[in-house]
Amino acid sequence: MEKKEAEDNVESSWQELAFKDKERELSPPTFVDSKILRMMKMMGYHSGLGLGKNNQGIIQPVTIDTQFQREGFGLKVENGRNISETWDFSLDDPSPTEQVVWLYCNEMLVVDINDITCPKEEKSNINIEEEYNFCDKEILHDVIAAKNIFDELDLKDLCQARGRANPFETVRSVFFMNRASLKIANIDAATGFMFSNIDKNPHHKDNTGPYYFADVCAGPGGFTEYILWRRKWHFKGFGFTLRGENDFKLTDSVCTSPVTFLPLYGACGDGNVCCPKNIDDFTDKVLFETENKGVHFMMSDGGFSVEGNENLQEILSKNIYICQCLMSLEILRKHGHFVTKVFDMFTCFSVGLLYLMSKCFEKVCILKPNTSRPANSERYIICSNYKGRENVQIIRTYLRKLVDRLWEMKNGADSNFDITEIVPLSILKRDQKFYSYIFNSNNRIAKNQTINLQKLVTFYRNPLLIDHRQEELRKRCLEYWQIPDKPKVPVSKYVVEDLLEETLHNRELLFVQSRKISCLADFKEIGEHLEEWHYVPMQCRENTNICNFYAGVGFSKVYRLQYNKWVRVKNLQLIRGTLLYGELVKEKYYAKDSSDQPQYKYSLHVIDALRLGDLNLADLDFEQRKNLIQLYCKAVNHEFRTNTIRIRYKCANELLSLTQNLCVSKDKTGESFITPLPVLGYKVKEECYEVNSILFFKTNNDQSFHSSYVLRIQFFINKIIARKNTQLQLQSLIDFIKNETTSCEKA
Repeated sequence: MEKKEAEDNVESSWQELAFKDKERELSPPTFVDSKILRMMKMMGYHSGLGLGKNNQGIIQPVTIDTQFQREGFGLKVENGRNISETWDFSLDDPSPTEQVVWLYCNEMLVVDINDITCPKEEKSNINIEEEYNFCDKEILHDVIAAKNIFDELDLKDLCQARGRANPFETVRSVFFMNRASLKIANIDAATGFMFSNIDKNPHHKDNTGPYYFADVCAGPGGFTEYILWRRKWHFKGFGFTLRGENDFKLTDSVCTSPVTFLPLYGACGDGNVCCPKNIDDFTDKVLFETENKGVHFMMSDGGFSVEGNENLQEILSKNIYICQCLMSLEILRKHGHFVTKVFDMFTCFSVGLLYLMSKCFEKVCILKPNTSRPANSERYIICSNYKGRENVQIIRTYLRKLVDRLWEMKNGADSNFDITEIVPLSILKRDQKFYSYIFNSNNRIAKNQTINLQKLVTFYRNPLLIDHRQEELRKRCLEYWQIPDKPKVPVSKYVVEDLLEETLHNRELLFVQSRKISCLADFKEIGEHLEEWHYVPMQCRENTNICNFYAGVGFSKVYRLQYNKWVRVKNLQLIRGTLLYGELVKEKYYAKDSSDQPQYKYSLHVIDALRLGDLNLADLDFEQRKNLIQLYCKAVNHEFRTNTIRIRYKCANELLSLTQNLCVSKDKTGESFITPLPVLGYKVKEECYEVNSILFFKTNNDQSFHSSYVLRIQFFINKIIARKNTQLQLQSLIDFIKNETTSCEKA
């Protein structure tokens, strides 16, 4: 009996365990706390059934949605995350060097101008998918489809993926303000440094400098920063860009000085390149400052945000394209160069513009530089050896007509219309060489862009992917572009004491006064070597010393040595590291459109210099110093920089020439002497200044700055006025020099 009871108990236990096992099979595993589960059962809950009066609640656990970073709950991205996805790196083969394929066009425009000067106007067309006249239709659709994928991707994550996918991403900006500096460095190197080494161009190498350039639609100024870093004050630039947030910010640069660069904003003052009045104003001022010859090269980098309309970037940017091109034709000198940013080149408008530009230069090319991210549509048109304004007058006039019309459309009742064609399609296709070039270029760039867009999507899906070629390519690119690999370091504090420490061994030199002569006897000691002396007319009076040393220690931080102290000079800009000797002169000038009433402007007349920027002149002879000072003054002086002191070289003449041309005469009142000046002012007919003394200094080849400065002699005209007629005394000096010259010739 006991045995039977024991067997029944065992059987009952096994049945209970079996029931519980079956219940576990029917019920999903739970991680609910046992106390909570007991409370739920007391309220009627049965395992395997839903909550609620009628057991209508869900039975399965709520699934955890594994969203990535900031993507919203429930977002289903077709190209979502897949950390198992890989990329075939053999599909893109990056190289530090790019192949520049030139399209040569030595002939002038050969078609009838009437055939191309009738632009097609129609309602705005925004269907880029139909623009396959200049590329393969399938390739165009592939790149558009690849772009459309990004409409549903998170922008921040996309930027992170781009940083890992772009093989050239780690190049960044090195020590420049932004990546734009590296773009122009890349383009410059790829074209054999045709921009920064334009002084080696056979057509320009005899130019004494400075070399002029323009930087248009390029704030904050990365292009200019590169050029001035590479060539310092030997190059002088003119900028044009929108005022405000996107303005030039070259004072933030840690590697160059903006003193030789002048931003201009046009007649309207807003820097809008699409405004015809602004184009005219910029052209007029640039030609004036370049002696009507124009700049040696122009760079432009215009663009604006097209977020959400990336496929329409080319159509939306056409106005900027044509305005930048027109400006280049207006301000370039003959044999000058031009580089400008464009995006896709699929439309008849863009291709027609390139066709016209190709007729204005000896050769053009389309280049997608490595520094331009491979997944975007950006590329650059490079134009070399301008044929000259007079030789492309027809095209200049036509482009101006188009710019005026586009401006009318934008600001008038025709805003729904657009210019879609500026050169007939039949003419573009008839030129086989040109048509083949643009067709092949578009296909090549679009194929590469499609591959890199697909690569970017893959890297977006798999956050673990990275292009391990980045560091090696960075190193090789910087070597090829001749850019040192160093970090951006803030500009160190630099004061006059630092400048003097670098430049002078004996500071007593600064305090040496000129020898004064009051009679001809004092002048006879130089009579045997008149050919070794030069002279300059001075405004200095004997009791007023306005001739001093000037020290530039950073942009507008300029100091003058005055009564043995360095005093800050307002409204004067010099290159950091400059130490020169000059006279602050009150010049008199007469404007062309006013009466004979004179106006006045202060100007620093540079007589000699110890140091110009990072160039030490102390051991150079006078002729070498003179040439460099002339170049420096032309580069630093900007007539359109308002409320600043002008800077110019005080022309030194050989002493022997004083007998033929003293360049000093009495003014209209007959009470003082004046000397004429080369006219620098805009719309000015005459410039001069009052002369109160003459400075003589020895300038043979053995004279360094130190010896020439120590031996200088000063003749004060006003001191003699009180005793006798000044003209006779000055004439006596001239007669003495003439007699000495005759005696030397006889000997």
